[in-house]
Amino acid sequence: SLLFPPPACTDPLDFSLIDRLTDRPAGQGRLILGAAPQDDRPGLLLVPGAYHGAWCYAHYLDYFARAGLACAALDLRGHGALPQDDAFTSAGIADLGQDVISALDALARPTVVVGHSMGALPALLAASQRAVAGVILLAPSPPGDLPGAQALPPVPEGMLRRAPNDAEIRARFLATSPDRDVAPVSQRLCAESPQVLNDRYLLRVPVDAAAIGAPGLCLEAGLDTHDRHPPGQDLAIARRFGFSHAVLAGQPHCMMYADQWQVSAAAILDWHRGQFG
Repeated sequence: SLLFPPPACTDPLDFSLIDRLTDRPAGQGRLILGAAPQDDRPGLLLVPGAYHGAWCYAHYLDYFARAGLACAALDLRGHGALPQDDAFTSAGIADLGQDVISALDALARPTVVVGHSMGALPALLAASQRAVAGVILLAPSPPGDLPGAQALPPVPEGMLRRAPNDAEIRARFLATSPDRDVAPVSQRLCAESPQVLNDRYLLRVPVDAAAIGAPGLCLEAGLDTHDRHPPGQDLAIARRFGFSHAVLAGQPHCMMYADQWQVSAAAILDWHRGQFG
């Protein structure tokens, strides 16, 4: 029943729209602009998770632009098309949080910050330091001070961590068939800072829930892997911050470019309309 024109692209693994959009610097990150404001409703700032760049939100940018919402996606430092210098190897999640703050400041208007997976942590850090209109978490990594959160084995320090291989992309990111061609994803994934990964794995990033007064939504991927997303964790995160929570039963971890990515996009739009009209 959504009354906007059909999408420009129907292949969920075609991210080429991102290469045609305008970009601008934001601190040590880069904003990819999907649509300018049409009215005074808050726009969306989309923050990717580990190994990913703004490209992973190509379909969301198209979808929300057609829905009349301002939207932008962020290449965090060292991600997407941005260079990986020596300093990136020692960059942690707090540094990525500064990139989100820079992006919020550059947008200079009410914004809902959206964070996927690891990207939920810099999004939450930024939301605890800036006034945001809302927070949306997609299959989020847990803050370090979440009661009962489970630590994961750390990766070696001092060297960038290679992106997941095709088998892991199929199984963990997309929950898709073992013979699926995922080259369009693997070609765009980047190596990740070991500090970023260990900040998340070793639960080194607490977030002051009392500092975030905005409404929020936590979308749980029903097909997520239980080693990183044990049952109940996403609900606990939502409750800690006073956010709404919903389970998207058929969605894998990377719900923004899964075969049925429109399900998560529609859930975000429904929440946004409920909050802001």
